[in-house]
Amino acid sequence: MEEQPQPLEKETAEINGSKTHRLRVVIVFLFLLTVFLVSVYTFILQRNYSENTLESAVEWNTQCADAIHKLVLQKLTGEDYKNISTIADMQSERYQRLQKELSELRKLNPTRYLYTAKMGADGRPIYLIDGLDLDAKDFAYPGTYIEKEMVPYIEAALAGETVYSQEIVDTAWGHIFTACYPVREDTGEVIGAICMEMDMEHTYKLLEQSNRAAVKMAMFAAIVLVLFALGAYCLIQKSRTKSEEQQEQLQKAVEAADAANEAKSVFLFNVSHDIRTPMNAIIGYAELADRNLDKKELLRSYLEKIGICGQKMLSILDNVLELSRIETGNVVLEESAAEAESVLDDCLHMVSAEIEKKHQTLTISKDIIYPYIYMDISRFTEIILNLISNAIKYTGEGGTIRCSVRQLPAQKDGRCIQELSVSDNGIGMSEEFQKHIFESFTRERSSTVSGVEGTGLGMGIVKKLVEMMHGEIKIHSRVGEGSTFTIRIPCRIAAFEDTQTKRAQVHPNGKPLAGKRILLAEDNDLNAEIAIALLEEEGLLVERAADGVKCMEMLEKAPAHFYDLILMDIQMPILGGYDTTRKIRRMADAEKAAIPIIAMTANAFTEDRLKSKEAGMDEHITKPVDSKLLVKVIAALTGKNAQRPTAE
Repeated sequence: MEEQPQPLEKETAEINGSKTHRLRVVIVFLFLLTVFLVSVYTFILQRNYSENTLESAVEWNTQCADAIHKLVLQKLTGEDYKNISTIADMQSERYQRLQKELSELRKLNPTRYLYTAKMGADGRPIYLIDGLDLDAKDFAYPGTYIEKEMVPYIEAALAGETVYSQEIVDTAWGHIFTACYPVREDTGEVIGAICMEMDMEHTYKLLEQSNRAAVKMAMFAAIVLVLFALGAYCLIQKSRTKSEEQQEQLQKAVEAADAANEAKSVFLFNVSHDIRTPMNAIIGYAELADRNLDKKELLRSYLEKIGICGQKMLSILDNVLELSRIETGNVVLEESAAEAESVLDDCLHMVSAEIEKKHQTLTISKDIIYPYIYMDISRFTEIILNLISNAIKYTGEGGTIRCSVRQLPAQKDGRCIQELSVSDNGIGMSEEFQKHIFESFTRERSSTVSGVEGTGLGMGIVKKLVEMMHGEIKIHSRVGEGSTFTIRIPCRIAAFEDTQTKRAQVHPNGKPLAGKRILLAEDNDLNAEIAIALLEEEGLLVERAADGVKCMEMLEKAPAHFYDLILMDIQMPILGGYDTTRKIRRMADAEKAAIPIIAMTANAFTEDRLKSKEAGMDEHITKPVDSKLLVKVIAALTGKNAQRPTAE
């Protein structure tokens, strides 16, 4: 028989079992309590991070909205709110000009939508002028009712209140920040509103990612606590240390966000200043030119200075737009065979006037093994010009600039390393600033004090472009001694024949343009007047269509080969340039469908060129138009065309 346990032994076993059970209960309770506390702590950290991130985003968007609001107020009058109410008002020159201006303002900042509104006759808010492109899917016509999500903001503004959304608003158009401003008559009466909606999609995604990270963190903590329940003290200490590190990182992130916001505010001030300076000069020289129309030499001097100021403004805007495109991943590299030495020489020729003006000395050294390489010529040129222009800018009168280019062997066959080094004996940079020089919107304080102009974008663009080309950039500088920038970019080696193919595509065959007939599709009267004058000076016959529909009508009515070429604007009312081109390419008359078409537009980026090609256009010319380039391209496309018939 099995031996029965004695009463004392049984009692002892029960006591031990009870202690074990209580210990297990205590362990489970402590585990659950710890998991709960860790989860609450993680939630608090996450909430603080989310609030700081949201506050920073709202503050930045508020500053942007205020700046845009002031610019829009300068362009609108009380009469605009009275005279624009229906779709029929879109035909007025005033509406078209204001719509284009709002569209341009919208594109220069993180604004998704920019529009004006007022109260309709039936007491419901309506759209007036929409800053979207006319061919955009969500474009709102004058007199269209405001969507219900936005009505509370519009009504508050029409009641005389400036309204900002203090959170990320989830709408059918995505996550946005809304700002609405009242527009008043001189009497103080509110006659309308200016509204804008800022894109908050990036901030929203950051918060979502942060929330998911917090959940993962809590799950990880629970697993760790299950596996190491007996080492609770050690885990708590480790968690505390980790939390402190996270708090420190969050604090650094908040400080970085504050610094970025401050830098962007300074950037907006610098851009405003740098644009106003040449704009003031243009206005002043235009007034002087008007007063001295009979003095040819003086007039020529004023016009030349106006052109220089215009190019300066264009350069500033190009930099801002270029950075925006790079940061959003919309820049596409377009490689072609080129002569390495000629690219450098062209750049040096472009800056020679600046160097002469400051009486500076430029020394050049070249060590080129492979004369021909594949590169994105425009981007390479942009990098070289930024580096050399930066050296000129921060080097005083009579200073020295050294430019060196050489080619190094690469690890892969058929490739080389293109190295460019630019040195100067200018003001130099502090070690602290060298850590931030490639950050967008950043300028050395000494440059500001010394009166050097600039938005702080050039070096940031250079670094991003170099990295896109899988290259590297290094800097060496000392305050008061100068700076040296060195870039190295891997390139494919090309042959002489590759460059000749490209030249054959670009250069004209030399045939005269006199008598060629051009169909100009351009809705802007001023742009059309300038284009017609330039073309007629070359002996071209020009006929204008004010929109895409009129262009189609004129082409259909004319006999085949009557028009030798079409110059096509992109942004036009009723029917835009892309859609017009597609319709032409689908025409039943094969000869008319094959007419050469050149895009002549302010859309200047690589992706815009690709869109033009995809629509069926032969070439892409950007505004402001280089007349010499335009003539070359027209000659190249019309040189092989047959004699056109006489108009009936």
